[in-house]
Amino acid sequence: MKVIVVLCLSVVVSLAQSPGKEAISVFEESFSQFKGDFSEGDYYSAHSELHHMMELFWAKVPLLLRNVRFVKDDDNTYGIYEPKENDSFALGEPIFLYLEPVGYTFKKNPSGYYEFGFIADFTLEDDKGNVLGGQKGFANLDFSSWNHNTEISLTFTYTFTGFGAGKYKVMTHVKDAYSNKSATVEKWFHIR
Repeated sequence: MKVIVVLCLSVVVSLAQSPGKEAISVFEESFSQFKGDFSEGDYYSAHSELHHMMELFWAKVPLLLRNVRFVKDDDNTYGIYEPKENDSFALGEPIFLYLEPVGYTFKKNPSGYYEFGFIADFTLEDDKGNVLGGQKGFANLDFSSWNHNTEISLTFTYTFTGFGAGKYKVMTHVKDAYSNKSATVEKWFHIR
């Protein structure tokens, strides 16, 4: 029990010392409202407050790319995909890279839609670090929704030709269309 108390105290102290003190107080206010609504059985208001906290979180964090993996095809939605069993591909075989962005920026248009989007670049390297190719702006993805959607997935399709068997790395750089946020993921694969 003492270890848990010390650990909790340590987390609280580190949060209090973090640069985003104002942001944390906003979360504390929202969480307090959530607790009150939930304890009173006002589940609609509690759910709304949770959503509000997610919007606050989304606005404060950098762009994150999570759950990055090779998948079997490009017909995917958030959390619904078929993972590829390995990272081995034949030359010219399409490579499908799935990922879930977090923390992108929303812009509300005059009609009430939330707009958000991504611009992606990629670079291909061999296992010695030699750049074999790439393309800036190979994907320009725009979305609009009546909701503040936080469950979005992206699937990029790569088809490489002109080089031999070996180990390669594709680096995918994703930029937020409505802010300066960006993130890069690296994924190694083998051509057989």
